Amino acid sequence: MTARLKRRLHFLLLVFPLLLFAVPAYSHNLPVGGSRWCVGSKGIEATIDLNQTLLAEIGGVKERQYDLAAGSDQQLEQLAREVLQPYLDKKLSLSLNGKRHPLKLDKLVRNDNATFTIWLSTDRISFEHPENTLKIEYRLLFAETGNAHLNLAYFYRSAATGDALQKVFDFSPPEGHFSFSSDSAVWELSVPAAPGTAAAPSPLAAAAPGPGAPTGGPVQSAARGAALASAHSDGETADRLMAGTVSPGARPGTPAAALPETGRIAQNPASAPLPPKAQPGNAASGAGEPGSQKTAWSEIGRFILLGIEHILTGYDHIAFLVGLIVIGLSTREVLKIITAFTIAHSLTLLLAALQIVTLNSRFVESVIALSICYIALENIFRKEVKYRWVVTFCFGLVHGFGFASALQELIVGKNDLVVSVLSFNFGVETGQLMIFFLLLPVLHLLKQKLQLRWVTAAVSTVIFLLGLTWLVERLFDLNLIS
Repeated sequence: MTARLKRRLHFLLLVFPLLLFAVPAYSHNLPVGGSRWCVGSKGIEATIDLNQTLLAEIGGVKERQYDLAAGSDQQLEQLAREVLQPYLDKKLSLSLNGKRHPLKLDKLVRNDNATFTIWLSTDRISFEHPENTLKIEYRLLFAETGNAHLNLAYFYRSAATGDALQKVFDFSPPEGHFSFSSDSAVWELSVPAAPGTAAAPSPLAAAAPGPGAPTGGPVQSAARGAALASAHSDGETADRLMAGTVSPGARPGTPAAALPETGRIAQNPASAPLPPKAQPGNAASGAGEPGSQKTAWSEIGRFILLGIEHILTGYDHIAFLVGLIVIGLSTREVLKIITAFTIAHSLTLLLAALQIVTLNSRFVESVIALSICYIALENIFRKEVKYRWVVTFCFGLVHGFGFASALQELIVGKNDLVVSVLSFNFGVETGQLMIFFLLLPVLHLLKQKLQLRWVTAAVSTVIFLLGLTWLVERLFDLNLIS
C-alpha cells in the first residue's frame, strides 16, 4: 500500500465518524418555553410561550404543512382549533380541589421574535375554601424532544384580562414559580380563597402572618396585584402603575420578594397594611429571608444549567470551537482564544439580552454559520495561522447575539434580569471549558498517531460541510439537518 493511499484512508477514517455525529440540533432555539398562570375573579387564564422550532415539533403541525413563519391569521386559527386544542386536551390538565377543569385555547398569537403565545382560559372557577388545592399537570413536548423540554412557569393573582393581564405578566412580579420537566410534570399549589368570599381571611389576619411565615415581600406583591386588578379598567392609571410611577399604597421603590417554588400562595386585599420601606438587611426586601435566598440561588443555578445545556447542545458553537483549536495550538494560544471569545460574546450577550442592541435573528444565525466556514477554510488552506484570537474576538461578538436569542424568551418580565443573564453566561463559559478540556487530550493523542496537518484537514473539512449546510438552511429557511 502506497503512502499516498494510506494518507487517504486515514483521512476517510477521520471524516466518516464525524459525519455520523452530524445530528440535528436545536442550535440557539433551546427546547425551553415559558408559561404564566393567573387566578382571576372569573377563573384562570394562562399563556404558554414556545419558539417556532418547538411549536413545529408538535404532531400535526408538520404533517399539515402549516407555514408558521408567514401563515395567515386564518391558518393560525385553524392550527389552534384542529391541532393544538386536541393536543392540549391530552397533554395539559388543571384541577381544583380534585375537580378537573378543561382548558380552552382562546387564541394563538405570533410574536415578532419568532415565538408564539398560546392563550388559555377555564370556565368560572370558585375558590371557596380557606385553602384550595390547585394542580397543574404539564406534559407538552416531552415525547417530541426526548424529555429535553423545560417550561418555566409563573403564578399570578389579578382580575385583569386581555392586554391589561399581559402588562401584569410583563411588569408585575409573580407570587410563585415552578419548572415543568419530564421528571417534574405536576405543580401543586395551595391557594387561599379570594378576598370578599365567605371563606376568605380577614384583612387583619392576612396582614399579620403567623410565626415562621415569610414577611414583607408576599404582602406587598399581593397588594400590588390587587391594585393592578382594580386599576386595569383605567388604562392611564394601569400604565403608570406598571411603570412604577403609581404605587398601590406603598412607598415608591419598595421591591417585592418572590416566593419559593412550593408552599402557600399569599393573597391579601389591597387595603392590607404594607411593610416598611425596604432598607439593606430589612426583611421586607427579601434579604435575610431563608426562603428568598433559597429562591434566588435556585434561579441562579437554573440559568447556569441552561447555559451549560445551551453550549453542549449548540452544535454550531461546538463546531466553531473545534475549528479554532484543531490546528494544534499551544496552551498559551488556547487561553488567549478562550479569553477573546469569552469577552466578546459576554459583551454582546448582555447588550442584546438587555435589548440595548438588537439584530435580525436570521442575519445573526447566518453569520455564525459563515464564521464556521471561514475558520474551517483557513485551517485547510493556510499553513500558518496568526492572530487567531483577533478573528475569534470578532466572530465571538456575533456568537453573543446568538446566545442572547436563546436567552431572550426566558427573561421577559424578570426583575433579576441582569443576574439571570450573568448566570446564563457563566453556564456557557462552564460548558465551553468542558468542551476544551475534553478535546485537547483527544487532539494530543491524534497528533501522536497521525500527522497534524492531516488531522486538521480532515476535521476542518467536516466542520466546513456542517457550516455550509447551516448557512444554506438559515439563508433560505430550509430544513436540511437541523
